[in-house]
Order: sequence, then structure tokens, then C-alpha cells
Amino acid sequence: MNLESKTKGRDQGWVVALVSVEHFYSHFVMLSLPPLFLLIQPELGVTFTALGAIVSAMNVMTAVWQLPSGFVVDRFGAKYILIAGVAIMGFSLLLVGLAKGYWTLFFLFVVAGIGNSVFHPANFSILSARLEDHVFGRAVSIHSFMGYLGWGGASLVMLPLALWTDWRTAVSVIGVIGIG
Repeated sequence: MNLESKTKGRDQGWVVALVSVEHFYSHFVMLSLPPLFLLIQPELGVTFTALGAIVSAMNVMTAVWQLPSGFVVDRFGAKYILIAGVAIMGFSLLLVGLAKGYWTLFFLFVVAGIGNSVFHPANFSILSARLEDHVFGRAVSIHSFMGYLGWGGASLVMLPLALWTDWRTAVSVIGVIGIG
């Protein structure tokens, strides 16, 4: 796929939809753990502050690695870097099902944060390269809105999923969705 050529008509809608679904996933993962704190805390025997540190570490890694990710996107192309970022996040979350302790969980979410760092640079690169100017503003708005929906979706989905299965399986399912 040549990102230098602008797409036309309905194809632009597909570009916006695909990038927005990826952005939804990114934000969903960012808040996938907090709804599960009440289930994780007694099992791991850690404080809620320690659990919050996992979420913070993921977000710090996302922030720290966004600038280098932008350079990598410029060097190797947004599509492949975005796919790699989603895969890194997905595999990290999948492995949460095997996590037996706090530090393993912490490490897996740090790695997921590195994978998450590619989303904004890659998404905006794809949108700016593939969309005509008159569509770009709406596309960025849709992209942003889907991120907010991802945050809300995690709050609505994760606890019922964990109560139906268990917290490790719930997080692993979200990983499988990212890989799939």
C-alpha cells in the first residue's frame, strides 16, 4: 500500500474506520486494568497504589516512547509500525494470563505501553497521507472520539468479563482481540 497517494470516496471511510478501531483498542487497553483492581488486589496481596503504579508505568512508557516511535514511523512506514504496536500490546496482554506475581504483571504492562506508543504517530501519519484535506478534520475528530469510547468501553466490559471468567482470562481475551 502506497501511503503517498490519497484515497478517494468510500476508501477514505475505510481508512478512518480502521485507524479509529485501532485507537479504540489503544485506549481500551489503557484502562483495562483499573476495573479489575478489586479482584487483583487480594490475590496478589499488593496495595491499590501498587496496582495504580502498573497503569501509570504503562502510560509513562507510552508517553516516553511516542517521540521515538514517530521517528520509527517516518523511517519504516506507519502501517507496519502500527501492526507491530498492536501485536506487542496483544501478546503482552495475552501473557497476563500466565502472570503469577506483581512484577510480572508490571513488566507486561510496561511492554504494552511501549507497543501503545506507536498509535498516535502511526495513526496521524496514515490519516494525513491517505485522506483528502476536506475530510481530515472530521477524521481526526472521529479518531479522537473512538479513543474516548475505548476508555469508557473498558470500564463497562472488563469487570463483567472478569466476573464471568477471572481477571487474568479477561485481560488475556483483550490481548487475543488485539492479535486477531
